[in-house]
Amino acid sequence: MATQLNTKEIEYYGGIKATLGKHFNVNAKAGLVTYTNLPFFINDTATDNKSFVISNEAGVKNLRVHGDISYINQDKFTVTAGLTFNGYAGMKSNAKAWGTIPMEFTSSLRWWAIKQVLLKADFYAFGAGHYLDKGNVSKIFNPGSDFSAGIEFKINKTFSAWMDVNNIFNTKYQRWHNYEVYGLNLMGGVRVNF
Repeated sequence: MATQLNTKEIEYYGGIKATLGKHFNVNAKAGLVTYTNLPFFINDTATDNKSFVISNEAGVKNLRVHGDISYINQDKFTVTAGLTFNGYAGMKSNAKAWGTIPMEFTSSLRWWAIKQVLLKADFYAFGAGHYLDKGNVSKIFNPGSDFSAGIEFKINKTFSAWMDVNNIFNTKYQRWHNYEVYGLNLMGGVRVNF
């Protein structure tokens, strides 16, 4: 019988935030995160390798280092970029921090080209984490990246239409073992504000 446990997270950190000039903001932080009952999702290699077994680790420590920078020009134009490193240690029930991401890079751009048109772009990349394969063999994911762009058009105060193009370069990667992400895809819709 599977049981569900709550994860407790305690973080001790230090960092700096600063504004450079009128438009730049920088943030740097280093911390030690302690988890209690952190679930690791391990591929169930006894079945089709698509289901997961949850292994709750009683105590895990993560040395996390994060930095980001942003350029903001009023509400018209914003560019941000951030980099995070995670170093997991202290596991007793698991050899590795299965399914976690040791490095992430995120960036975004938001630009109101004209009063009614918002252009946006996002880039995400991550470093390879560990997964467990058949025969209890530890393997490492290939790194992955994803670039997306979109547009939003404000029709009036109540209605706006939007369209997003995701994974523009049709990059094939797996965030979870045996679960490849969608390739190039297009989504759109109408937003109603009350």
